[in-house]
Amino acid sequence: MRRRAVHSWLLVVAIFASLGAYSQADYWSPYSRFGIGDLSQNIHPQQLGMGGLSVALRESNLINYRNPAAYTAYDSMSFVFDGSVRERISNWETLNKTHQSEFSSLGHIAMGFPVTQWLKVTTGLRPVSDVGYEISDLRTDPDLGSIEYLYQGEGGISDFFIGAGLKISERLSVGANASYVWGDIDLQKFTTFPDSIYYWSAKVSNRRQISDIRFSYGLQYIQPLNENWRAIFGATYSNATDLSATEQMISTQVLRSGTGIESVNDTIINDPNNKGQFSMPSSFGTGLMIEKNNNLRFGIDYRWDQWEDFRAFGASDSLKNSNYLAVGAEILPNHNVLSSYLKKIKYRFGFHYANTNLQLNNTQLSEIGIAFGLGLPIKSSGSSINIGAEIGRRGTTDNDLIKENYVKFTLGISIFERWFIKRKYQ
Repeated sequence: MRRRAVHSWLLVVAIFASLGAYSQADYWSPYSRFGIGDLSQNIHPQQLGMGGLSVALRESNLINYRNPAAYTAYDSMSFVFDGSVRERISNWETLNKTHQSEFSSLGHIAMGFPVTQWLKVTTGLRPVSDVGYEISDLRTDPDLGSIEYLYQGEGGISDFFIGAGLKISERLSVGANASYVWGDIDLQKFTTFPDSIYYWSAKVSNRRQISDIRFSYGLQYIQPLNENWRAIFGATYSNATDLSATEQMISTQVLRSGTGIESVNDTIINDPNNKGQFSMPSSFGTGLMIEKNNNLRFGIDYRWDQWEDFRAFGASDSLKNSNYLAVGAEILPNHNVLSSYLKKIKYRFGFHYANTNLQLNNTQLSEIGIAFGLGLPIKSSGSSINIGAEIGRRGTTDNDLIKENYVKFTLGISIFERWFIKRKYQ
């Protein structure tokens, strides 16, 4: 049984990692130009299907890495393996143009296991942000004629985390995650003069590499309401952190053909090892979940992130403090072993509204989404396949901005295995 579980887990890891490596370069979003890029949210398929609920969510056979206090829900004799892939299909609109993009990659890989009855540990890999854009800005100068500014970027940030949940009492649990955050973000800016053959084009390239440790914390408190109902209160916190980074900046004069071929005339600046920091914001979240046995749960989450304090190598960006409100529910018609399969499926739905961390042209971008999901049990086990989907909108076409209409999908598998049962043979 253990060998079969390990082989299944290794197969899941290989498939998810291959998909993530294959599709990373396909990411495209004009809003990923700001801050550390588009935030990945790190949402499990179960959580996505409930509108993003995570702070007060706890379950024995699913990994909730958004609140490490939830790790104490693991069975004391079992291992949990978890993985997912994600896809986002977007339609971008301005007042006179549209553009479509599609992106698929690794969602997360994680495993959780008990150390003692009161201490449980989880480790895993998840994306933090994605960067991918190409933006052209054509302007006219009375002396120089047309000037075209071309901005390009690609890359992203990931984190490998290890966390522990500690059960203080039957009702109170606390937890912490230590994350190794790393990634590369490549930025380029071209300045060209389409109306003149007498001016060299200018190219500035910045390659930023991030590598450091960050911590986050969580708490959950269970309050029984009666024989069948209970309430769970949750809270999460991440302190502001300066992540160490290096930047390689090269500024050159180039001749750029219409097909993108470049001929370098002169190197103006070459700074290969500029040390700096990414100042990441503090974050606070709180949530409440109401549950009835194993059949029904519904809840609400609120999260606040202090993005106005963000700095990259000392420079601020077009960022504002963000907030996120989510409500959602999960229904299990009947978990009895004799029930039909359709009654054993977990049905999820939810809603979220957010003021994002982007403020452009004096407009803070908002986001709204409606979500659905399914938890499909795997026969004769505690394992399950989880599907989450969200239809949403981010931004607006007002004030010369860009609106994104998107559909998000996540597909995950949770493998629940009992490893510490001492078997008896007659």
